[in-house]
Amino acid sequence: MDQWLFAPKRDRRSWPDVLLLAGWIAPVGFQIGRHVMWRDEVRALTIALNGDDPVAMLRGLHGEGHPALWYLLLRGAHAVFDRVEVLPAVAFVVGVITVALLIFRSPFPRPLVLLLITGHALLFEYVVMARNYGISALFLFAIAACYRAHRDRGLLLGALLFLLANTNVVGAIMAGAFLLFWLLDLLETDGWRWSPPLTNFAINAIIATSGVVICAVTMLPTYNDAAARDWSHESPLAAAILSLVNPGATSLGALFANLLPGVAGSVLLFGATLGLLPRRPAFLAAIAAVLLTSLFFAVAANGAYRHAAVWLSFLIALYWIGWSRVTAPTGSRAWLDRRLPAIGRVSLLLVLAIQTAAGINDLRNAVTGMVASRSADLGRLIASRADLTNALILGEPEWLVEALPYYVKNRTYLARDHKFGSVVIFSRKGRMDSDLGETLRLARELRDTTRAPVIILLAYRLDDITPDRIYDEGKDWRTFRASAAQIRDFREATTMLRRFGPAKTDESFDVYLLN
Repeated sequence: MDQWLFAPKRDRRSWPDVLLLAGWIAPVGFQIGRHVMWRDEVRALTIALNGDDPVAMLRGLHGEGHPALWYLLLRGAHAVFDRVEVLPAVAFVVGVITVALLIFRSPFPRPLVLLLITGHALLFEYVVMARNYGISALFLFAIAACYRAHRDRGLLLGALLFLLANTNVVGAIMAGAFLLFWLLDLLETDGWRWSPPLTNFAINAIIATSGVVICAVTMLPTYNDAAARDWSHESPLAAAILSLVNPGATSLGALFANLLPGVAGSVLLFGATLGLLPRRPAFLAAIAAVLLTSLFFAVAANGAYRHAAVWLSFLIALYWIGWSRVTAPTGSRAWLDRRLPAIGRVSLLLVLAIQTAAGINDLRNAVTGMVASRSADLGRLIASRADLTNALILGEPEWLVEALPYYVKNRTYLARDHKFGSVVIFSRKGRMDSDLGETLRLARELRDTTRAPVIILLAYRLDDITPDRIYDEGKDWRTFRASAAQIRDFREATTMLRRFGPAKTDESFDVYLLN
């Protein structure tokens, strides 16, 4: 297996690589054609298009919880093409460049490349799903491709790290971890003395650090305070210590579809770094990245697969840079020097195999028609009825409206914030609870003041609601309830237009028209 997956890429013919890229584009294009945008994707586009100019947009972005690069890319693409379809288009272009770098520039043999590009990240999450995490993989692979030629000269690596730090918060952590690798790599080569390469590193480190600072200034303080960790029932110190010894129990466990126990996930996470032992600076940087990322997930914010896969992309970039040593026969007779890297290679293959299994599941979901949101179905319903062209849309929970601007031009109303808009503020400072009677009252108020039809989206099935039960709407920040009388009044005052089937996310709903 080592001869197939852990060997230098000797065959440099271009036509097999072109076929590999084309073979990857086919299933990705199929998934994009079947993909329905959901709220986290469209929310970014809505924010990117806010404001009369980029400066005004950046002011509105401050505190959202993400740095600016993705929003600037979306705004720039929209300024050129003036279509909402730039959202999946930008994600696809980023994905194609990322995969092309792997195929044409990486030292990995084609069987390993095939395993990488058919994983969940590069087959779906970072190319079909239009979020700001795919650009992290792009910059990490670009850094790996440029590192050997630019380690000791120029500002290219610093500029790429600056951009990486402004993709997302985990990207900023990886920028710091890469600086650690770069410094250790120079010290291993030149020793503990000041040298021109070290001067060049210091300049690039300043550039990269400024990117991290800009990321932090853009993100903090966040206005989405409901997403912050609640420490009223547990100790942050205990959570931090546990995350360092068992990172698989944090959001990094999402790399294994949360199917493995935390301890087993930790074994694979740490094990996958052992293959880098022949390049000690890379190994130490990979370990540091695991610990820092796990600590962030445990103390600052929960993450998901898309966050954890940024660390996996960082690990792949380190393998890329150290590939010649990773694949070279060891001259040591020590048992550990031979066995530990072998254990690392097996662990890495297990991690990648799980990613590919998840990628195959993505294709299965696309074939079966399982979508992320029913927003596109609502768009088709509204387009089929002339009387709904100018209807106002009210959602319960209110975040049901966030994905709608991609599919409809109807105005949407945020019930808890009492204003028109499509970006929900996840804050504990607003109204925390509501009920079906309030939803109906607000719908009637909108109809009477605007003289427009009102569509109500309910994530709660009235047939399944337990009267007076309190329903948590996520993040322990807002609740909803409905009494038997409110359910009766709502049925009498509205007409159900459609009940949509389930979705991969929680964006499925019943559609009602206020009589």
